[in-house]
Amino acid sequence: MKQIWFKRKGWLYLPVHPAGFMVTALAVLFMIPIIIANDRNVHSVTDELYSNFIYGSCTAFWWKWVADKTSLPS
Repeated sequence: MKQIWFKRKGWLYLPVHPAGFMVTALAVLFMIPIIIANDRNVHSVTDELYSNFIYGSCTAFWWKWVADKTSLPS
């Protein structure tokens, strides 16, 4: 039987299982030191957005992939 970690609500995925909450928390915790390090080394808001976009988009992609694979089929 497939374990359901996320529930799909429109475009959103909401964690409904402790593993889903853990995946979400790990994604957020992964981004915190990256944002802090980028914030220390940039000179403008645009630099920070460019620097954070690469890590943020990759993290969001993998989080969505896990959420999609562990949610109910729509």
